[in-house]
This record gives sequence, C-alpha cells and structure tokens, in this order.
Amino acid sequence: MTPPSLWRSRDFLRLWVAQSVSETGTQVGLLAVPLLAIEVLHASAGELGLLGAARSLPFLLFALPAGAMLDRMRRRPFMMAADFGRAALLMSVPLAYPLGVLSLTQLYIVVALVGFFTVFFDVAYQSFLPSLVDRTQLTEANAKVTATRSAAEVVGPGAAGILVGAIGAAATVTVDAVSFLISGLFCRTIGNVEDLAPSARRSLRHEIVEGFGFVVRHPILSRIGACAGLTNLASSMVTVLLPLYMVRSLRYSPAQVGLVLALAGAGLVAGAITAPYVVRYLGLGPTIVYSAVISGAGLVLLPFSSATLAWPFLVGGKVLFGLGVPLFNISQVSLRQHVTPHRLLGRMSASMRFLVWSTLSLGSLLAGVLGDSVGLRAALAVSAVIGALSWLTLLGSQVPALRDLPSPA
Repeated sequence: MTPPSLWRSRDFLRLWVAQSVSETGTQVGLLAVPLLAIEVLHASAGELGLLGAARSLPFLLFALPAGAMLDRMRRRPFMMAADFGRAALLMSVPLAYPLGVLSLTQLYIVVALVGFFTVFFDVAYQSFLPSLVDRTQLTEANAKVTATRSAAEVVGPGAAGILVGAIGAAATVTVDAVSFLISGLFCRTIGNVEDLAPSARRSLRHEIVEGFGFVVRHPILSRIGACAGLTNLASSMVTVLLPLYMVRSLRYSPAQVGLVLALAGAGLVAGAITAPYVVRYLGLGPTIVYSAVISGAGLVLLPFSSATLAWPFLVGGKVLFGLGVPLFNISQVSLRQHVTPHRLLGRMSASMRFLVWSTLSLGSLLAGVLGDSVGLRAALAVSAVIGALSWLTLLGSQVPALRDLPSPA
C-alpha cells in the first residue's frame, strides 16, 4: 500500500517548518558570532578556534548518553526544551553588549551551552523523523528538510552580513534566538505520534556501549562515519579560517563575507533539490561516493584565492562543497535510518554524531593553531588536503556497490 504524500502529513510539515526556521536563524548566528568576536572583541585565530571548539565539544561529551536517554523516552519534549533553552542563552548576548560586559568568555559559555542543547535536539530530531513518515519515504523527507536547510544557508549568511553592517553583530544574534523560540512553538504543535516499544531497562552505560558497538561494527555505518568525520574535520577548519581570511587578508567587509557565503549556498540548494533524482539515476552508494569527491574538490579551490583573484575560487569552491554536502547527507542519513532497528535509532544517531561531530572540535582547534603558526592560507591548504582524501575511506566497503536501500538490520 502506497503511503500518503508527505504534503498531507501535518506532523511532518510542522517538524519541517520548525527545522527550517531554526536553521535560518542558526545560519545568521554562525556568521554573526564570529564577526562579533573578530570586529568587536578583536579575537585572534586561536581564540576563534576555541570558539568553534566550544560549539562542537558537547557532541564529543554528551552525544552518546543523549542517544541512550532518548531511546528510553519520547523525543518531542526534548526538542522543545532544547529550542527554548537555546533561545534564552543567545538572548544574553545582545543584552550584555550595550551594558559593556560582553566578553569572549561569555561567548565561549553561550556557544558551548547552545551546543549542549543542540546535541539533544539533533539526536531527538533524527530519531523522531522515522516516527512521522513511512520508511520508504525517508529519502524524500530528508531531501525536503535538507532543501530548506540549504536555502537557509543561502539566506542566512547574506542576511547576517547586511544586518551586522546595519545594526551590529550583537543585535543580529537576536534573530538566531527568535528562530529557536519559533521552532520550539512549532514542535509543541506536533501530535503525540511516538510509539515506545517496551524493553528491559538496563544501565545507561550498557545501552551506550550497545549503540556505539552497533555503529562501529556495522560494515556500512562505520565507513560512512569515517568519511563524514574527515569531511567535518576539514569543514570545521574552513569555518574558522575563511571568515578571518576574508576579513584580515582580503580586507572584505561583513556584507562581502555574507555575500560570498550566500552565493555559495546555490550549490547547497542545487544538491538538496536534485538529490532524489541523482540517487535514482546513479544509485545510493555511488551518490555517496561521488558527493564526497565533489565536496573535497570544492575545498581544494579555496586556498587558491588571493588578494588579486579571490572571487572565482571562493565562490566556486564553496559552491562545489555545497553541492556535495546535501547529496552526501541526504543519502547517508536515509541509509543510516533504514538499516537501523527502531529501538536503536537514538543511539545510532548519537553514536554517528559522536564520531562525525567530535572532529569539529579537533578541526576548530587545529585551525586556530595552524592559522597562528603557518598563516591562514597555508592552514586552508591543510584543510583542503584532508577534505580531498575523505572519500577514500569508502573504498573496499559495501557502499559504492549499493544501488538501493538494503534490507534493514
């Protein structure tokens, strides 16, 4: 029996809207906060690296226990609490700035706590989605969510650059806070659709080990995790280095930085929209491999930008990277959700987040160290090499040969 269209699923549409709104605000904040640190607090490359590490470190510390906890209980209340918590934390930034008490220490604390709540939201969200749609619709559902996330990555940086120039970076962070508030309210309207299967309650440690062991021993999930982890390592280095490189080496204004990132979002939108068609044409496994190659090629272009010729390499590199990322994410997330038993969805998502996102902290710290020691452009070159080699981890696995979704575990 063919499941009803996703356009007729109220609960999926509400989750989709919630995610889309919060992603738009997040993209504004991802540029506004570093610009605030650079222009107002005069942060160095090392301090920006610490700021990036503070944002992603909670995934290393809390992802695994979050997954085990969320497999025991309903996820929607955690999503609401995470949204409202992030909104309150971010509002402290524009409140502190006019009082003259804003500091890098406060930014470190805020982004770390926002990251803590994001751990729970992301793990809950990816585990919650299969409760809203039929498993045959996972690729379509993930494609829709990723398409609007990609659109947010077009609108967000451009809007952030304009807003920072017009009202200041601190006030611009308010947009991010409001987006989480709206997202939480939409999550609150989603029906109680989760069906928790009864199971023997074991220790949290036992369930963490079971979920993590499932991922690292799985012939598909382990290879995907390695590839995504290396890509994220490179991407997090670029996230720290590129705004600083554009502001200090290329002498770009906040609006120009935002424009580069917004133009680069064209690749993200194209990748998200075309993903279902590409998967049908190439097959699931080849799409995962080729998308990793494309995103790596995009990172290779970035270090070639210079004061005399920057735009073609900056925009071209970011567009290619943006094209590859949604193709990779839509395919691999759908594959992950399909091969994982329902009772392990939370722990699988958490374990993958741990493996994939923990490299973000390492990348941010590495970017800060390399940026201060060998220069911003050379550090970008190191990130390019890492990203360009990430797809090699998929060779020799089942992934390249997969045409369709395999049988669930």
